[in-house]
Amino acid sequence: MVKRILLFAICAALPSAAWAEGGLPGAFLSYGAAPRSLALGKAFTAIADDAQAGYFNPGGLFQLNAQEVLLVHSQLYGARMEFMGYALPTKELGTFGLTLLNFGAEGLDSRTPENAQYRHFVFAENAFLVSYSYNPTNSLGLGLNLKLLTKNIAEFSDVGMGLDLGALIKLPRPFSFGVSAQNLVQPTLTLKDIPEIYPRTLRVGSAVRLLGGRAVIAADLSVPLVWNIDSIGNPTRNFTPHPVLHGGVEFQIVPGILVQRAGVDQNEISLGLGVHKSWGKMGVGVDYAFLLHHESSYRLAPTHKVGVFIDFAGFRVWIDALPSVFSPTPENKQNVLWMDIRVLSRAPVKRWQILIKNSYGEIVRTFSSWENPPLRMSWDGLDDVGRLVADGRYYYNIIVLDKHNSPLEFSGFLTEIKTKGPKGKVEIRPGE
Repeated sequence: MVKRILLFAICAALPSAAWAEGGLPGAFLSYGAAPRSLALGKAFTAIADDAQAGYFNPGGLFQLNAQEVLLVHSQLYGARMEFMGYALPTKELGTFGLTLLNFGAEGLDSRTPENAQYRHFVFAENAFLVSYSYNPTNSLGLGLNLKLLTKNIAEFSDVGMGLDLGALIKLPRPFSFGVSAQNLVQPTLTLKDIPEIYPRTLRVGSAVRLLGGRAVIAADLSVPLVWNIDSIGNPTRNFTPHPVLHGGVEFQIVPGILVQRAGVDQNEISLGLGVHKSWGKMGVGVDYAFLLHHESSYRLAPTHKVGVFIDFAGFRVWIDALPSVFSPTPENKQNVLWMDIRVLSRAPVKRWQILIKNSYGEIVRTFSSWENPPLRMSWDGLDDVGRLVADGRYYYNIIVLDKHNSPLEFSGFLTEIKTKGPKGKVEIRPGE
């Protein structure tokens, strides 16, 4: 009866065909973590620039400048998966990450060998990943995961340990390439007397950023380095890897605010949408993914994934400007817009630039220099050739480059120019 329970639980709780073999031990670690990567067809090894980087490629964590928390709920077939990721960039010690992952189902039915109903039970797999990324250069990140894994089926449970290594390089621009070797140290979990050895897996990926970073095209190749597996998911003697190809596209419909995604892999077609709002000190966002299971000829129902994230503190640059509505008077040099410049960088600043743009995106004024920018600057409402700018809303873009050539950039609302009074009528009376 024990074997019957274990086999039933494994079949009932597997995620949606994450592997061509029907589910290897630890398949939930390769299924997909968050709506963004799922909507990209799980092609994330060469992107890896948010708090789920530890799940795909810890080498990419060095790209984060701010602390980030990511929370995700994923609907599966007869099960569910919960994800929490946290990233912490530091000034001298690299970037650290923490991932908590729970995959499971409750109230599963079990039967005796005589097909009599037995008590319901719980299936659960948990992963705790501690990640670290170090960037010896601005374009290269090297990372590792130390992971603790647990598995529970009914009254049986066990704990295992594993190790991953990853790297990401952002050369030649606008390309990036990533590689991740998962389970180099293979976790082994034994439930009663049935051992499960998590297979080694190699993921390689490439990505290209186009249109000034508004569009990203990515592709991954995942190769589980396993033997043929037997009836309970453990390797036998003949080596037969089954590569899996992933591909996806991401496009910022409204730069920095609204993002659309699409992707495909051997099992699913995916669509996604993301909304993000940044302030100088923090940002929040919501991601959604909708997955269609083409491998089953769409007999399996679509699934939905929802995630929320917040980024805060860390290394940033932004401008606080006053007043929010400004009426420049060129003859009065005291009437200016004050801009307080906030810079939190990993290393000393080498060069900076501020661009002031109108609502059409046209640059009207440029400020730039070497070393640290001043703490406070002023703008008199004139363009680069000394003309008074037109009424309307104005925005800024600030870029700071540190001595390691690592950029910090932010764009936001600056002020609204109003030089004309409200419309009205002038009454002229005869004889006056």
